[in-house]
Amino acid sequence: MRIGNNNQGIWQLFSRMNGGKANTNMPFGNGASTRRSGAGGRNTLEDFLSGHRKNSFGVEGMRMTANSRRIIKVSDEMKQLVLDDVKKAYYKYNGMSGESGDEWEASARIKNNYYKTLKVSDRSAASWTLQQFHQEISKKVSSAVKAKVPGWTYGKPIPSDVLDEIFADESITSMVSGKSVGAKGLDMKI
Repeated sequence: MRIGNNNQGIWQLFSRMNGGKANTNMPFGNGASTRRSGAGGRNTLEDFLSGHRKNSFGVEGMRMTANSRRIIKVSDEMKQLVLDDVKKAYYKYNGMSGESGDEWEASARIKNNYYKTLKVSDRSAASWTLQQFHQEISKKVSSAVKAKVPGWTYGKPIPSDVLDEIFADESITSMVSGKSVGAKGLDMKI
C-alpha cells in the first residue's frame, strides 16, 4: 500500500464533489452559502498558523493555560448573571443544572460577548473566575438549604420560601459586589 498517493485521491474526490472545479477549498458545494472562513467561531487556516484560535463563539484567547487559573476582577453584571443562573438552578431544577440548550446558549452568549471586551490575555482567566464564583455561590446555597431542610439532596424539591430566605441573605447578595461579610469574596485571591 502506498501512503503517499492517498492525498491526491482525496483531492480528486473533493474536486468531483465540487462539480469538477479546481478550487478544493470548498469541497461540498459552491457559492457564499458554503464559505466558512471567518464565520462565527470557526477557526481559519490563518488562525491556526498565527496561533489566534477562537472558541465556538468566536472569542479569541479562551485556551486554558497555567495563567488562566487566576482570579481577576470581573464586572458586577457578570457576577449578577452567575447569581441568576444559580438561582434558576435552585428554583427551577432543585439545585441541578437541568438547563435547556436555549437557556445555556443565552447565558453563554452574554458571557462570551463580555469576554470580547476584555484583553485577550484576561479572557480565559475571566471565564475561570466566573466558574469559581458559580461554584462558591452554589456551595454556600447548598449548605444553607441542607441546614434548613434536613435530608435534602440535589434534585429533591425545596420550598420556595426557604430559597427566598437564602437568596435574600446578605452573605449571598453581597458576593456580587465583592463585599462579602464573613465569606470569601471574589476579590480575594484563592
